[in-house]
Amino acid sequence: MEDTKSASINNDLLFHLEDIDCISQSYPFISTSHHTMILFTNGCGTLTIDDIPYLVTKGKIFLVQPHSMIDLSDINHGYRFYKIAFSAFQLKHKHPSPHLGSIFSDEVEYTIYPYTRLIHLSEDLYNLNPKLDFLKQQGVLYELLNLLFEHQLHMNYQLTMTKAVEETIDYIHNYFQQSLTVKKLAELARIAQWQYSTIFQTLTGKKPLDYITDLRLTNAKELLLQTNEPLKDIAQQVGFDDEYYFNRRFRQVIGIPPKQFARQYKQKTVVKDWTGHEVAIPRSPHRVIYHGETFGDMLIFDVQPIGGNKNSISKSFYKNHVPYIQDVAFPINLEKSSKLNPDLIIFTNNDEQQYQALSSIAPTVTLNSWDSLEERVLLLGQWLSQQQRAEDWLEYFKIQENTMWQQLQTVIEPGETASVLTFDHGKRLFIMGCTGLSPALFHPDGFQPHPQVKKLLQAGEGYREIPIDHLPQYAGDRIFMLLSDKPESQMATMELINSDMWKGLPAVQTNHAYLVDATKWNYGDAFTREKLLGALPKLLVTAK
Repeated sequence: MEDTKSASINNDLLFHLEDIDCISQSYPFISTSHHTMILFTNGCGTLTIDDIPYLVTKGKIFLVQPHSMIDLSDINHGYRFYKIAFSAFQLKHKHPSPHLGSIFSDEVEYTIYPYTRLIHLSEDLYNLNPKLDFLKQQGVLYELLNLLFEHQLHMNYQLTMTKAVEETIDYIHNYFQQSLTVKKLAELARIAQWQYSTIFQTLTGKKPLDYITDLRLTNAKELLLQTNEPLKDIAQQVGFDDEYYFNRRFRQVIGIPPKQFARQYKQKTVVKDWTGHEVAIPRSPHRVIYHGETFGDMLIFDVQPIGGNKNSISKSFYKNHVPYIQDVAFPINLEKSSKLNPDLIIFTNNDEQQYQALSSIAPTVTLNSWDSLEERVLLLGQWLSQQQRAEDWLEYFKIQENTMWQQLQTVIEPGETASVLTFDHGKRLFIMGCTGLSPALFHPDGFQPHPQVKKLLQAGEGYREIPIDHLPQYAGDRIFMLLSDKPESQMATMELINSDMWKGLPAVQTNHAYLVDATKWNYGDAFTREKLLGALPKLLVTAK
């Protein structure tokens, strides 16, 4: 494993406070001539620094380099922030020289909890008299910078430890047949055992030994289905020294003994898919490629997919829960898919030519990713022979969803409508229907679809392109603007939210317009919908 490294501040820098201001009026733009710290005590919206957008919330801090342009035009009214300008000088040489580069990190945006300490220090700095309290002012500046540095040091240390643990996960996959203990893995990562276990569980959702057991049993299941070797040999090949312990653990985790598993899972059942194919699939498939935007539906079941669109997965809420998913690309790559030796391919596309090519690799079924969450989960439960698990999860989810909306009754008004919009494929504007974030907002106790959105839902349309000047006809009482990760679409979003038409929308004027990350929020799969039960209230309550 790599040696752990810690961040370090440039010890040859000297700092000097130039000015501090408390701003609560409409400044559309600010240009910086010095290093500038922006600390928000109130407000929400989007701050743009040198054409890069950042989300603003109370307590958010931005460290901006000299000669930068800050655009404040899309921050909701009622904002308030401290603008602290300071100079940095390099002392390496005989004479001090101005330092215009980064102070201790290239990071611009900081979120530090609790933020009350930072706000109090900024207030103290603002209230000090620059003539009478010169030294105190400089001291408070250093204290503020030290808090940022300590935060960055901690974050860098956390990233270093996380990388070390990720390397041990690679090690586990390469050497799971050998004797592995948490102590040995922590020593390989060169971190404390308790820290190792905590980080490991954050990354994988499982304790280290449970993860190793699951990996061994996954490989055992493959051998049981692909070979007729004795249990003793299979147990040894996957890391179990004792055949009887292997048999007991297999039954505890999988629910049936190994031999029964082999008999049962080699059986097949005939199902009918979205596009009408009748397909004979394994009764309980275990090597599944899932290709589509609702990949997260699979993660509520006991079957870990072996292949998917890794580019999309890498930006999702669940990326750390499938660290060893194999990429089959987008559009789906036949050669990559074939090499994974799947026993089932789930394909959320109605392209018959692609379907025929995929079905020559393994049994393939099509699934409509625009179906409701309930319809998709129940269908997957049927295909994976996990109907009870599907029903149990849906019951749990409905209880949690109802609870969330009940708790938000003080934040939203009865009958409020919502619309979800995004720019994609360049500067093309889309209103979202029955896919992505949109369905998560609509509930008897939650938001109602805008009448134009309701038409999309009734027609089963995932989205519809609309002319930009028709936006007011689609804007609900709440607007959720999804920010794409594509530069051209980002610029189109910024142009829109800086326009008079946008600023004239009732949702914008009442601070009920939200800019959210499309790569995280614009999914409607089961895993993401469950995560949104926690994220959505935070967005609405913070904005309120």
